Amino acid sequence: MPFAQPAPTGQVASVSDRQLRAIVDTIPGLVWLARVDGGAEYVNRRWLEYTGLSQADAGGWGWTAAIHPDDLDRLTNYWRSVLQSGVRGETQARLRRFDGEYRWFMFTAEPVRDELGAVTGWCGTNLDIDDRRRAEDAVRASQHELSLIIDNIPGFVWC
Repeated sequence: MPFAQPAPTGQVASVSDRQLRAIVDTIPGLVWLARVDGGAEYVNRRWLEYTGLSQADAGGWGWTAAIHPDDLDRLTNYWRSVLQSGVRGETQARLRRFDGEYRWFMFTAEPVRDELGAVTGWCGTNLDIDDRRRAEDAVRASQHELSLIIDNIPGFVWC
């Protein structure tokens, strides 16, 4: 059986590292774990497939190779501020797909804490929001066009 048996009520189930890795690799999203210093310790299979990077290339701060050059400084500065604060962080940046196309992603990071509350690492996800951003841009462009049309109508317009 690939997964651990459910634990009796009130007890925590034991999950092996192999089982946990299988679960994280199966999640339909880009998932990563980082050390306290912010360097990537692990990125899931879907993250690797999306970017075309290897686990070794993505390790440490190597993951930054997949960030759009125009977003890199802003993203890494923000990530360093999250690391210093020790609290959840969320921002947007473009991530390069294996074929060279960049798409917008929501980067979310949650601190992993020990029993005393000290941050021992980070867990994060990258959610593709490119289609949503394009739709929002299209709405803004339409609103701008409508404003230009209304502003240039000779005469008074009111509702």
